Amino acid sequence: MHRLVTILAVSLAALCLGSGAACAQSGADLSLSPKRIVFGAADRAATLYIFNRGTEAATYGLALADQVMTADGRIRPAAELSGVPEAADALARLKSAEALISFSPRRVTLQPGQSQTVRLRVLRPAELPAGEYRTHLSISAVPPEDLGLTAERAAKPDQGELSVKVVTLFSLAIPVVVRQGPAQVAAAIEKVELQWREAPDGDPSKRAAILAMDMVRSGESSLYGDIEVHTLKGGKAGDVVGGLRGLGVYAEIDRRRVMVPLTASLKSGDSVQVIFKDDDTRPGTTLATANYTIP
Repeated sequence: MHRLVTILAVSLAALCLGSGAACAQSGADLSLSPKRIVFGAADRAATLYIFNRGTEAATYGLALADQVMTADGRIRPAAELSGVPEAADALARLKSAEALISFSPRRVTLQPGQSQTVRLRVLRPAELPAGEYRTHLSISAVPPEDLGLTAERAAKPDQGELSVKVVTLFSLAIPVVVRQGPAQVAAAIEKVELQWREAPDGDPSKRAAILAMDMVRSGESSLYGDIEVHTLKGGKAGDVVGGLRGLGVYAEIDRRRVMVPLTASLKSGDSVQVIFKDDDTRPGTTLATANYTIP
C-alpha cells in the first residue's frame, strides 16, 4: 500500500503599520527595515534591507500590490475589496503608486544571518497631479523545492499510513508612499472611552482595561505616529500608562477606531491625557491631545 502525503501551505500576512505592530517581529525569521518607504517631492531612490534571522536558508519573492485600509484599521488587498459596498469609498479614494515604482531584485535567497539590499526608484510622470500615492511591497517566503516526496519514496511498501505536513509561509508587506508636493495632514483624537476585554476563562478579576478612541485624519496625506496615554494631575501629564507605536491612518479613510491597552489600574475620577506624536515628517512633534476622566 502506497503512502500518501498531503502538504498544506499556510500563508500568514503581516502588514506593517496596520495595527501598530513592529515590523521586525511580525515575520518570525524575516526582518525588514525601514518600516515604510516614503518618497518626498525631491526623492528619487530608496533602500530596503531584508534580513534572514532564522537558522536555515530561505528564498523570498518580492512584488507590488495595492492595499486598502478600512475604518477598523485592517489592511486588505484592493483586489479582494472590489464589489464590497462598505469599501467602495476607500477604494475610490486610493491613489495607486504601483505604476510609479520600480525595484530590484524581485527574488532573493538568503543564508542564515544574511541580509539583502533592495533598491527602489520612483518614476514620476511630468504632469503627475499633486497628492499622495501608495502601494505595498510584499516580501513572501517561497516554499522549498523539496517539500514533497518523490514517486519512489511515496511507493515504499512498508509505509501504509496517511500523513499530513503543514508548512507555514510568512509574508510581510510595507507601504511605499510617493508624495507629489509637501505632506498635508492634521490629526485629532475623538470619542475616547474606557472598555474592558474579558479574560479567556471568564474570570472578572483578570479582565483588561482598554482605552478606545477614534484617530481622526484630515488633509491629503496619510497619518503616521505613536499614541501615549499619561496620567493627568494638576493639568500636567505624568506617568505613561498605555500606548501604541507605529500607528497609521491612510489617506483613503478619515478616521479609524483604535484600542490602547492600559498597563496600570485606574479608578473612577482619575484623569488621563492621550497624546499622538508624529513619526513622519516631524518625528516626536505632538499632533493631537485629548483628556479623559475615568467614570
